[in-house]
Amino acid sequence: MQFDHVLIFDIKSEYGHFRKFNTTTSPLTYTIPTRPAIAGLLGAMLGVERESAGGKYPEGSLSVTELFSKDNTGIAIQIVNPVKKVNIAFNLLDTEKAATSFFNIKQRTQIEFELLKMPHFRIFVGVKDEKLFIDLCNRIKENKLHFTPYLGLSQFTAIVEYKDIAKVAKLESDTFTEVLTAVNLNNVSPDNAVDFNYAKNFKYTSDTMPVAMQKDRTVTEYAEIIMETNGHPIAIKSKHILQLQDWGNILFL
Repeated sequence: MQFDHVLIFDIKSEYGHFRKFNTTTSPLTYTIPTRPAIAGLLGAMLGVERESAGGKYPEGSLSVTELFSKDNTGIAIQIVNPVKKVNIAFNLLDTEKAATSFFNIKQRTQIEFELLKMPHFRIFVGVKDEKLFIDLCNRIKENKLHFTPYLGLSQFTAIVEYKDIAKVAKLESDTFTEVLTAVNLNNVSPDNAVDFNYAKNFKYTSDTMPVAMQKDRTVTEYAEIIMETNGHPIAIKSKHILQLQDWGNILFL
């Protein structure tokens, strides 16, 4: 996938929560937003039509997952603030014990949520559709977003900051190269893919995350994503590294 330009913008909030697929009563969060979550964020900014019913969309409209599919859009995520996770209890409605009416419910249940504290991410987006790309750039640059963006849960309203539109070129190299963004291990060389830095201030983590999804929310691809939680670059070998003018190197998820 090749693009001439990549949009760069920041998203941040007081808290964030991107729920892991394998957690139930005590929701855990991914370290970074998933690729489908960022696609949904872009759709909210543009005002893309939501489904009218489960898996059904207005005639002639594309779903967010189709509009920003891996074939049409490149998305990369950089950690800006060092990752910090906290547990906070939410006071939720106890629907199992509640009456048939949801008016003036007194039964409550406390559930602990794992949250990202002061999350701040830099998002890199390349879009094949030039008209769509320009519209997205203008909306973020002029702060004319269709819907209010948030980081995972609606109470975590996000601040969106436009950064740049950078020229991009493919980087041809067989040696270890530092990239700013989280790394999809499916996109790196199979042998000795990552050169880990064992200095004290480097902390690596990985998550199995959804990276491709159908319009009915069926996940079609999972991948192991590796991140450096303090925001340091990761040295990898890959034929998919992109070099951004004045910014550095990235790798799409």
